[in-house]
Amino acid sequence: MTNKNDDIPSTNEVVTVDVLDASYPLLSILREKCAGTYAHSKNVASLLEALGADLKLNITLLKIAGQYHDIGKITYPRYFSENQTDEDGNPHDDLEPHISHKIITSHVGNTAQILINDDNIPIEVIKWCTQHHGNSVLRYFYDKSGSKIEDTYRYNCAPPSSLEAGLLMICDNLEATCRSLYQHDKLDDTAKVVDTTFERLMADRQLDEIELPKLSYIRRIKEILSRELNSMYKAKRIDYDKAREDNSNAVDNK
Repeated sequence: MTNKNDDIPSTNEVVTVDVLDASYPLLSILREKCAGTYAHSKNVASLLEALGADLKLNITLLKIAGQYHDIGKITYPRYFSENQTDEDGNPHDDLEPHISHKIITSHVGNTAQILINDDNIPIEVIKWCTQHHGNSVLRYFYDKSGSKIEDTYRYNCAPPSSLEAGLLMICDNLEATCRSLYQHDKLDDTAKVVDTTFERLMADRQLDEIELPKLSYIRRIKEILSRELNSMYKAKRIDYDKAREDNSNAVDNK
């Protein structure tokens, strides 16, 4: 039976063109106030796009989630490592760990508040964004505090309850980890980082609510992420002088 409205785009399809445009007001603010977070979010969106295409998920909604999952960081830009510069230093150096924990974890609630007030952001995307850290531990500040109560340094949020929210969590973790390793010249094997990240999240029971059909599905997700991260970061390590020399030799030997 054919619905007379079949040819009419859904509400989500109408609004996504605008919210994914770089000139969309919220993205413009994110780019202006949090350049590092903006770059991170674009990479997360790219990873999710690759997963969505291969796993037959809603690519557009996944990209929106990737672009906006950290929009709440615009409230305190300098307190997030990707937005810090050597000149400005790290403001957390002068704060007690429990204060740092409150500031960092607040970005999830701030994200939800910002997005819920934008009628163009699909409600399912907002839900995914509120779950992208689950109730994971802020390990750095927990260790710094010397506390014996791990739960004190967890995010006060629900773990991912859908595959899409879980993929957002995984991509967010992986992009941040690979970027940090790359910046410190320690990124040697993206596949190993992917495996380690999965193991850590599963050991902390962050992915317990997600129903993954079979092991081959997880294996495929890992393969896609390893490929995309390798392309995203390894490609930047090209020795251009050597590349030019190799290309010259190739031409001479034709």
